[in-house]
Amino acid sequence: MSRSVAIVSGGAGGLGGHIVSALLPRGFHVVIGDVDTEAGERQARAIEDRGGAATFVPADLSNPGEITRLIESADRLGPLRALANNAGGWLPGPQYPSGDSWRRSIDLNLVMPMLATQLSLPLMAAAGGGSVVNVASSGGWESTPYGSPEYGAAKAGLIRFTTALVGTAAEHSVTVNCVVPHWIGLPRAVEEFDRMTPEERMRSGGLVAPELVASTIVELLTDPEATGRVMVLRAGHHPYQVDPAAADPLWTSPYG
Repeated sequence: MSRSVAIVSGGAGGLGGHIVSALLPRGFHVVIGDVDTEAGERQARAIEDRGGAATFVPADLSNPGEITRLIESADRLGPLRALANNAGGWLPGPQYPSGDSWRRSIDLNLVMPMLATQLSLPLMAAAGGGSVVNVASSGGWESTPYGSPEYGAAKAGLIRFTTALVGTAAEHSVTVNCVVPHWIGLPRAVEEFDRMTPEERMRSGGLVAPELVASTIVELLTDPEATGRVMVLRAGHHPYQVDPAAADPLWTSPYG
């Protein structure tokens, strides 16, 4: 019998690499979708050498055709059970309103995860169920000024996209959840953090361990009872669930 398949978009490095590592002990055949061919192929070979199951699919995850090819490639390997919509980030150059690439940023950080989820739903349903976790950001959660409005808007949209799909658990046997990490302690962030003054470090809120973010994602991907959850991760705290609508004093969740 073939292994259950899990897709990690942007899985060749950074947080995606940690998600891949956290998924492997769960017995998944992990499909790594990434534009970095060298890193993706190297990672897949290393996993296979250690006795795991991994396939690298080169993909520009801002391109809808390549999102489709990634999902189809994964489906051919076995029953698709998990999708981590991890790919994304600020695009280089001037940010909104100065730059002209802000629509591409929204495509990468919101539209493509929506497309990947749409394509995965019927495949997971046919496999007997599955799970999707969207990786948002504190940039889409807070109400302070932000250097990339387009990125913040896309990540905010990803949070609402998640909560809007609570019904997929009953309709498709597919759960959809979201993590909202603050500043993740990946190498470039650690270097920047180390250059800060003590006051700047305190204002930053500190760094969230990437292993904690990855383990939270995998727990959501493998918990059939979790759906519609928005989990915030801050440095020095355990992950905690939030309700995006809780600021409205007149709003009551229909889900309790």
